[in-house]
Amino acid sequence: MARFVPWMLVALCFVLGVASRSIGDSFPVFVPALERAFAASRGDVTIIYSFALLVGGISGPVNGWILDRLGLRALTVIGMSLAAAATVAAAHATALWHLYATLGVMLGFGGASVSGVLSAGLLGRWFPARRLGVALAVAWSATGVGTMVTIPAAQAMIAESGWRHAYLVFSIVSVVFLPLVLFLPWRRIAAGAPGLVRAHAASGEGPTVGQAIRDWPFWALTFSFAFTSVGIFAIVPQAMSYLLERGMDGGHAARALAVAGILTPLGMVGFSWLADRGGRKIAAILAYGCSIAGVGALAMVRGPGDDHWLWIYVLLFGGSQGSRGPMISTLATLRYRGANFGRIYGLIGIGMGLGGFAGAWVGGLLHDLTGDYAAVMVFSVCSLALAAASLGSEAGARERLSR
Repeated sequence: MARFVPWMLVALCFVLGVASRSIGDSFPVFVPALERAFAASRGDVTIIYSFALLVGGISGPVNGWILDRLGLRALTVIGMSLAAAATVAAAHATALWHLYATLGVMLGFGGASVSGVLSAGLLGRWFPARRLGVALAVAWSATGVGTMVTIPAAQAMIAESGWRHAYLVFSIVSVVFLPLVLFLPWRRIAAGAPGLVRAHAASGEGPTVGQAIRDWPFWALTFSFAFTSVGIFAIVPQAMSYLLERGMDGGHAARALAVAGILTPLGMVGFSWLADRGGRKIAAILAYGCSIAGVGALAMVRGPGDDHWLWIYVLLFGGSQGSRGPMISTLATLRYRGANFGRIYGLIGIGMGLGGFAGAWVGGLLHDLTGDYAAVMVFSVCSLALAAASLGSEAGARERLSR
């Protein structure tokens, strides 16, 4: 039974991600209903999701402090409580700013609490280096897999009973997990696998925050998160509009992008498996190469007759889209796990939140200024190339980690 405990903890991280972060990522299907309910513009509504991305990123140090000082139980209880409170409050919102506070701030913070910091801090105690990447990739895939359930479920509930009812149901889903996270044996979980005990926060070992931020590896990982998010989110929010403007059928384009979403968790696990087998640098460079080639394939879509380029984009970009997050988390865990890991990882994670916000904003701005997508795609490719250089340098330096 003991040998299955680490993977049971991976499953725990996965379901918590589905019950919090995936609910937040179902927001796009709520947009039309919220526009009608509050007589708001598209920009006024979609910025709610931008706030969630931004808050999720910049809250990393706070979540890290909670992990280091109060422990795993406190972090998970706070995260799931905020997810439940945010969705039930959103269901009773009477003004748009209420949704900024609930879905943007509260759910953004709550979702971040039970995602990257929790997964890295928990699973780093139970998995050695040669298996950690795949474990983190499975945990990270909760968002992609979860939205396959939450998005159609939200759409069906909105059509049947309205958006308020949908958020009430989602709040119940989050509440169901509170007894679980309250009464799990967190002291035993925090102790970790016997062979890795000395690497845990309880040991008091590991670099300090000050030592970390004075060295290049910290910035290499931070820049990797930031530039990756910039490159991805400059493209993703505009992909559907781009395809429609090129004459693609809306239903066909939506199905293609849905397939890209299905491939994302598979790419997470696949590239992390390669990294764990001794190819950290190769896996990183290959993942970025696929994303850059995917952007190039999307640029080749000029009309309905270019369907083959669309599917090349789906395969390359979709299959590599989420693969860097687990890689960066693995490298950060291997380098910094110890008494201050949570805060160090939280600071590194700021790059992801700021990058996502900046990528979506600058990508939209470039399109508005130029009236086309060429500048957007060049911006995305350059950002991904900078991210590849940053992550490749750290991956190469840590190639021989064995614990």
